[in-house]
Amino acid sequence: MRHYFFVLWILSFSLLFAVDSEGDSSEQILNQIDIKALRDWIDTKRKVTVKERGGGLSLSGEVRVELQSVSEKKNGLQQRGRGGQVPDTARHAWDVEMNLMLDYRTERTWLATKMKFDNNMGIEKGSSDHISLDRAVFGVHLVNAETYTINLEVGRSALIYTFDSKVQFGAIMDGLLFKYDQALENIGDLFFHGGPFLVNRNIDHYAYVGEFGLLNIGRTGFYSKLSAINWNTKRTHNKLRNDAFRFFNIQWMWGYTTLLPKMWEKNLTLYAGGLVNAAARGTDTTRGAKERFAWYMGCSMGKLRKKWDWSLNVNYQWVQAQAVPDFDFKGIGRGNAAKEGLYSSKNMGEGSPNPYGEGVGRSNYRGWAMEFLYLLTDNITIYQEWRQSINQTSRIKPLMSYKQYEIELIYGF
Repeated sequence: MRHYFFVLWILSFSLLFAVDSEGDSSEQILNQIDIKALRDWIDTKRKVTVKERGGGLSLSGEVRVELQSVSEKKNGLQQRGRGGQVPDTARHAWDVEMNLMLDYRTERTWLATKMKFDNNMGIEKGSSDHISLDRAVFGVHLVNAETYTINLEVGRSALIYTFDSKVQFGAIMDGLLFKYDQALENIGDLFFHGGPFLVNRNIDHYAYVGEFGLLNIGRTGFYSKLSAINWNTKRTHNKLRNDAFRFFNIQWMWGYTTLLPKMWEKNLTLYAGGLVNAAARGTDTTRGAKERFAWYMGCSMGKLRKKWDWSLNVNYQWVQAQAVPDFDFKGIGRGNAAKEGLYSSKNMGEGSPNPYGEGVGRSNYRGWAMEFLYLLTDNITIYQEWRQSINQTSRIKPLMSYKQYEIELIYGF
């Protein structure tokens, strides 16, 4: 019974906070990227299986009902809700979402798909037609040796499915992914994953991404990952667009994973990472400076396997204005109800140039975030998140203040 009292306390706190908070989040945050702990749990629940034609077909899915509340201030003025500066932006956002995942595997090939139905709730201003193809890939085992494997995968998948970061890899990868994984005795597990992908088919714009890693170094629990992603591969006549894609990010990440003592019986992971945008240059928006660095650090505890399991992740992020592009962003952010770009009035270089020393976008912040997941039953999860941030520097206006709380009830099978 104590577990149910705990859950009732969580829900009571959530509803009380929802009444007192001051806004909802942007459309990009509403269509959020999967929570890793939850995604790992869903991957273990392939209950519906069919074997036919020499392969195994599995089906899984989830339904989410979520509430988000946001306080977002720009130069001290509230942006959302009644009296807010941005019209038609609610103070609270209610969403309903259904995801269907289908996998098919043979001895040497596989297929994986994910279809997302993410809609706003409500009879008026609600929706029922927001459908997206989040994942559609197929792959082949080129080499399956005793100590190493070489795989090739083609199609669509989110970058974050393959590459690791707390602030980037939020974009879709439509392309070719090469995977090399090798177990080295007494050294660790070495891997390289990477490949090219499409950015804009109308102008033949392609990007490139890769990540080297060594896991469980010396069988100690330490790991390290070095990644690079280059968006700055196409020059056009549109200077604002060129600036918006001027990103060649190099990231280095370190971490340590261990099992806590028997009293806790939980996995603990400590991690930290930093990145630099090697393509950044001084612009009018940044007052001639290169605002190109970002770093983060945090810890996570617990995994979701069975009823009453829980998972907690807390991290701090420090991100300069030119460190991460808006379209590949995955961090805390700063709200941006008006959806203004860093260099122009709209994202990806569209619209008019921003005034000297002013630019919004999703970077230029420092803040922290916390995620907590609790398995109420073997199928129902309660997810809560808190995030908040302020400007990393006041040199680039406007001054932003951002706070968001979210609760989701998730049924997965």
